Amino acid sequence: MEYILDSIRGDWQTFLRFGPRIIYGLVLLVIFLLAAKLGGRLVANILARSAQFRSNAHFLQNLVTWTIGSIGALLSLGLMGFTGIAASLLATGGVVAIVLGFAFREIGENFLAGFFLTFSRPFELDDLIKTGDLKGTVRSIELRYVHIRTFDACDVFVPSAQIFREPLYNYTRDGLRRPSFTVGVAYHDEPNQVIALLEQSASVTDGVIADPRPFVTVKDFAAQYIEYELFFFLDLNLSKRGYNEISNEVMINCWRALRDAGMTFSTDVTSGIDIMSAPDFKVEALAAQTRITGEST
Repeated sequence: MEYILDSIRGDWQTFLRFGPRIIYGLVLLVIFLLAAKLGGRLVANILARSAQFRSNAHFLQNLVTWTIGSIGALLSLGLMGFTGIAASLLATGGVVAIVLGFAFREIGENFLAGFFLTFSRPFELDDLIKTGDLKGTVRSIELRYVHIRTFDACDVFVPSAQIFREPLYNYTRDGLRRPSFTVGVAYHDEPNQVIALLEQSASVTDGVIADPRPFVTVKDFAAQYIEYELFFFLDLNLSKRGYNEISNEVMINCWRALRDAGMTFSTDVTSGIDIMSAPDFKVEALAAQTRITGEST
């Protein structure tokens, strides 16, 4: 009985000796948890005001919260005297991170690429981009993937690593676009006149900017026609009209100008046939000549 009482007294003395450290550790943990929660909310509120980081505000909020909370838990364990447990957790976390890194290498690569894209941000929502052979409008930006809507209304979820690794084309970052189209015009039509008509037709179209001005290049001398390519520039940030609307009007204006000038044109000028008037054929004279020849015979 005396042995049991001595053991209880020893445990009680040990508790009294380590009790304050446990209380201090718990208080420190509570402080860090509150700081993690407040820090996460503060980061979310700051990022919500920025259009650049708004789509990733939730992820960054959780990242800040978990980071501060984890640091507080390790410091609390060390203050309580459980330094061995804290060291074990750090070592175990490192081993687990290495194992998971090898097992889910592609997932980790996408998350890391998405993290860097969050801060570099080469595009925004509703931007028209091209990555690889894929071209479309950005619908959402997530940490692991980017949601792109193509022109044929197909939703494609592109891994962040692909966008981060390959060249990225952003067609709407500053609103400036340069559409173009080709047209074939017959060889007998004066090239300088064709170029002037195409450039003038594009310049007077509403939505086409004057600087840089539209220009035409002679693209190819085909078998039956000369192929011209017209380039013109749009600023979608300044115009209320859409890309397709302006481009269609430019092409229609060019068609009218070439038609009114009497030029032979199409994508294949061999389909444009000039019908020439044949000389008059004197049937009576031919019949008389044939009759006289017959009588002589």
